[in-house]
Formats: sequence, structure tokens, C-alpha cells
Amino acid sequence: MLGFSKVQWNTLHLTWVAFFLTFVAWFNMAPFNSTIMHALGLSAAEINILMVCNVALTIPARIVIGFWVDKHGPQKVFSGLLVFSALVSFAFSLAHDFNTLLITRLLMGIVGGGFVVGIKMIAEWFPPEKMGTAQGIYAGWGNFGSAFAAFSLPLVAYAFTEDIGWRVATGLSGIACLIWAGIYYRFCPDAPGKGQHFLVDLHGVIEVTSHRDLILQILLLVPLYGAISLFIWKLSGHPLALISNSLAMALILGMALLFFLNALRCWQSNVPRLHHPVPEEEKYAFSQIVILSLVYALTFGSELAVISMFPQFLENTFALTVQVAGTLGSSFAIMNLITRPGGGWISDRFGRRRTLFILVLGASLCYWGMGEMDKSWSLTTTILLSVTCSIFLQAGNGACFAVIPQISRPLTGKLAGMAGAYGSVGAVFFLTLFSFMTPQIFFKIIAGYAFLVFLCLFFLKPFSASRNNN
Repeated sequence: MLGFSKVQWNTLHLTWVAFFLTFVAWFNMAPFNSTIMHALGLSAAEINILMVCNVALTIPARIVIGFWVDKHGPQKVFSGLLVFSALVSFAFSLAHDFNTLLITRLLMGIVGGGFVVGIKMIAEWFPPEKMGTAQGIYAGWGNFGSAFAAFSLPLVAYAFTEDIGWRVATGLSGIACLIWAGIYYRFCPDAPGKGQHFLVDLHGVIEVTSHRDLILQILLLVPLYGAISLFIWKLSGHPLALISNSLAMALILGMALLFFLNALRCWQSNVPRLHHPVPEEEKYAFSQIVILSLVYALTFGSELAVISMFPQFLENTFALTVQVAGTLGSSFAIMNLITRPGGGWISDRFGRRRTLFILVLGASLCYWGMGEMDKSWSLTTTILLSVTCSIFLQAGNGACFAVIPQISRPLTGKLAGMAGAYGSVGAVFFLTLFSFMTPQIFFKIIAGYAFLVFLCLFFLKPFSASRNNN
């Protein structure tokens, strides 16, 4: 089936399960927001901060992990990341105060950067004509881990008391990661001699073909550092003062310095090249990756944000138990098994640009409808609308990454890394907004952003008709 060899199938299955388990660990808190709040006497503001912490370090983690995977290979890095996931899960399950929860959720955000490891492994083992399908299966089935955490972990916790159950469930996710780390290291070797064929180095330095594109690249870095600065600002007293204003200012200035240094590296790397004529076959419009980064901030970033808060929203709105809210809350991610690969397939068959238009507009309309959800709605209607919205988003993820290789094939790894980082940027911004408003307003703001992304798609250039990419 699909023309994959036995080695390719083994690599794909071992890798998507590794990604799946990191997502289970990454989102093992989401089903227990209310439980932890009651068990440890936390406030709603503290829970909101923990949700933001869970995604904050994913942005810089992608850079570090991208460097490591290029240098050491995906086998070692993914195995190590699974061990790290296990250790953080164990520490989280043993936490008895807010500070320990804060540290462990920050560290767990690093696990979210593991997506790029599997991208590298799949790219090494699959030829270009099969890579889109393989990457879609890897990403879609791996992302299902967030849904699996939402419906399975509360069922595990149900067999124990409220104070113990969440600890057992989150600790169990760590044990699964630890076991798979050994399996992955033993049975999933790197492809021989291909380590430099598909770089995922995410230092923000991408070869451009015009001075205008160089400025766009530098501007595209602003939200990456801005998201981390926003998180630091939130910790300084919005709404809880967890760090002093002077420390927050120093850290934000540090982010500004890092941005300046990154922008300088972009300038120094590209300006000498631009003094010479760029071959016609190497030219591409960087504005295209800007648009796709905004798309991914919507489709993946808002998905991460909603997954983090949706079980708690259902629990509070419809007076559900933790187990029922977790099971129903998983509906927002459960379709990932087929919708993300399906989005890539639809994009190949019916046109990449056309598919993005439909999916982004559909997500905007669904989010606007979700902004009307309250206790007067039936639970069935709420879940149906939410599932519909998630289908548009997850298919949009697949469709977005189906477009990226068409922009500049030699730069696919770096362009994919930039767009992927914007998924985490979107999650940080959306979850920060959520901490200041009601769920209804939160959903409508995402709907407004989705409509702006829809308008941006009019500037996405059609692709070559010979590739059936219109």
C-alpha cells in the first residue's frame, strides 16, 4: 500500500508513535485543569498561566532541537527527547505547589519542539514523490496524541481519588515515553549518508533572492521573539506577579538583543549574495512563506490553544465530570488521524491555493459560531460545531505543508521550520488572550484573525499548472 518499502513503513510507524507519545506528554495537563485547581487550591489565573507556560518554550526549543537533529541525527535526538518527556512527566505528577507546576510546564513546552525531529527522519527515508504522504501520516497520526491524552488519561484517573488520579495518569504517560525511547533507539536508525540532505536548522537565516525579501524575513522574526516577550510580560504581573518588573524588563531587553543579532545574521548572510545576479531558477517570493506562516499560526496555533482549554470549557459550561469533559474535549483533536493527511491529499487533487481558501474561510465561520456557544446550547450541537471547526483546521495544517515545498524545494526544510515555529507563536498569543477574556470572546477573536488570513490568501501566488498546484 502507498508503495512504501518495509524499512520505510517501520521508520514511519516508529516515528509517528514517538511523536504521538510526546504529544500525550505535552498535553497531559489539559484534561485535569479543573482537577489540579481544586486539588492544589490554585486560582483560575494560575491555571491560565500554566497553559501559556506549556507552549512558551516550544518556540526557542525548535531552534535548539533543529540544530541538534542536524548535528546528531533524529534517532538519538528523538530518543533523548522521549526520555526528557518522561522525566518532566514524572516531576509534574509529583508536584505539590504552583512553582513546581510552573517549572515542569515550562520544561514540557520544550517537548513540543520534537515535531521537527520526525520531519527530518521522514525526509531522510522517503523520496520526494512519497514524502508528502509520509509527512502527512506522521504529522496527523502524531498530533492525535493530544486527543488521546484528553480522553484516555481521565479514564485512568477515574480509578483513583481526585488527588491521586491525575498524578497516576500523567506519570503513566511518562512511563510510555520512557519505554518507547528504548524501542526507538534500538529499532529506528538514521538513514545512512543522508544527514545533510534535508536540513531543519531553524536559526532564522534563510537565503532570499531580493532586498525586499530580506526585509520581509527580518520582519517575520519579530513575532517569534515577540511571543516570548509577551510571555515574560505576563509573568511580571498580568495577572500574577511571578517575576519582578526589573527582571522582566531585563529579559525582554535580552529578547530584543537576540532579535537584533538574528536580524544581523540574516543581513550578513544574504547581502553579499544579493550583490550578484540571482539565477532565475533560484528566485522565489518570500512573501509566500510569510502568508503560510500566518496560515499555520491559525490552523495549528489556535488548535493547540483550544485543545488546552476546551475540556475545562465543557466542564464549566455544561457541568460535566472530568472524565466526560475530557472525552468530549478530545473531539477537537481526534480527527487528526485522517484530516491532516486528508488536507494534503485534497490539496494535491483539487489545487493547493483553492483548498486553503476554503479551509481558512470555513475555520473563520466555525470559530465565529463557537463564539456563540454557552449553556443554552445543546451539548450535541456544541460538539458537532467544534468537530467541524477542527476538521477545517487540521486539514488546513496538511494543506499548508503541501504548499511549502512548492515555494523553493532546496529550502523546504528551513521554510517548513519557519512556518512550523509560527504554530507555537499562535498558541502563545491566543492562550495569552484567553487569560484576559471569556471563551466566547476568545473564539470570536480567532475568527477575526482567520478572516484576515483569508484575505491574505489573495496574495498567495498560483503555482505552476504543470504541477497541478493551482
